Amino acid sequence: MSSGGRQASRDSRFAVWISATVALFIVAVLIGFIWLPSVQRDAEGLDLWSVICRAVGLPNASARAPVAITAQPASTVAWTASTRQQLAQGNAARGAALAVNCNNCHGLNGISTDAAFPNLVGQSADAIYKQLEDYRSGKRNPVVMGVFVSSLSEQDVFDLAKHFASLPLPVAGRPEKSDPATSNVRNLIEVGDPRRGMAPCAACHGPLGSTIGAPSLRGQQRAYLEQELQAFATESRRNDIREQMRSIARQLTSAEIAMIAAYYSGLGQQ
Repeated sequence: MSSGGRQASRDSRFAVWISATVALFIVAVLIGFIWLPSVQRDAEGLDLWSVICRAVGLPNASARAPVAITAQPASTVAWTASTRQQLAQGNAARGAALAVNCNNCHGLNGISTDAAFPNLVGQSADAIYKQLEDYRSGKRNPVVMGVFVSSLSEQDVFDLAKHFASLPLPVAGRPEKSDPATSNVRNLIEVGDPRRGMAPCAACHGPLGSTIGAPSLRGQQRAYLEQELQAFATESRRNDIREQMRSIARQLTSAEIAMIAAYYSGLGQQ
């Protein structure tokens, strides 16, 4: 073959490669910047130019205005230095006098005789303060507690928290023995469930159900724990910050909730 023929053959192949590359580029642009963005769930109603602008991250005046976020914060409690100082200076003796109205449900020694009401003994002042403030602000359903907290001042709440946190812990109970049916619950508590994206309970509440910065679960009333986990699961309780509890509880089965409540209830207080 002459040199001219070989040159023509190379030019022909080069033209085919260029054409194929250009065609692939055009197809990639159409798919990546037009088709894929247009089939997203929130793309309905957008015109072609808006779809392209959104795909490349450019602002577009003709695009739909973003939906305003109207959700209220889960809790109005702010852990400022002032709040912590006032809490540390709470008057336990004054709190004990105020607690007369609490004792019918939560017991003289902070241990409820009704499984539907939580034990307050063993809780930190921080935990009690937050829950009372959430009741006062309506961030936690005040149907039962509202009548008792509506007249409380912030200083009253500090003093009540100090009082209940100072109650002596009872003699430790023995945890319920584990059996094969509850081994999965021990895994949820100690390891979590990566397949469901669930962190272990112990990550926040400690390996024995009690740690600084979170409500104590050990020795808590079984029925109360179960009803609150169900409330988080159905989002009828929403005062958890950043939805930590709701994101976990909504993935638990009713059987898992019942066994977790039984486990922590059987741990005792020490």
